[in-house]
Amino acid sequence: MAENNGKRNNNKNHPLNKIKRRARLWYLKLLRLDDPPERIARGAAIGVLMGVLPTFGLGGLLSLAFAWALRGNKAAAIIGSAIVNPLTAPFFWTASILTGSVILGRDSDAVFATFKNEDLLNAAGEAALVYMAGNAVLSAVFTIASYFLVKTAITGYRARKERKRREREANLS
Repeated sequence: MAENNGKRNNNKNHPLNKIKRRARLWYLKLLRLDDPPERIARGAAIGVLMGVLPTFGLGGLLSLAFAWALRGNKAAAIIGSAIVNPLTAPFFWTASILTGSVILGRDSDAVFATFKNEDLLNAAGEAALVYMAGNAVLSAVFTIASYFLVKTAITGYRARKERKRREREANLS
């Protein structure tokens, strides 16, 4: 076994490192899109909405269609729709049921228990209203938040880029 010499193991092939690198790549792609910040933010928000809503695998296509119709950036819409993926889906499902339980005054433990005690179709039928109520709230919150976060990030990125360009020009003079 090789000695570590106190250095952190930077294995590029480790799954968590791959996820972090992929997320950073998508973030940088979003920042570097060539469109007004409002249009990019609109596209990303549409993508997030289509990603969080239960679109049954059609989130990317619906994101493109709505981005086109609402004049949002289509690339940002695709990037935004990736918010729900195999790693984040359980969080959104659980959060939707918990939020829906609070909104409708239902016991979330009882809703979760229906999935354990009954067959899937009966459980899905009973929990659908709770899930959809919570999902509507989560979709709205994440969509609005993503619009403002993306717009702020792009505006800040472009301002820093412009400031650095001016500093380089001043140093050359």
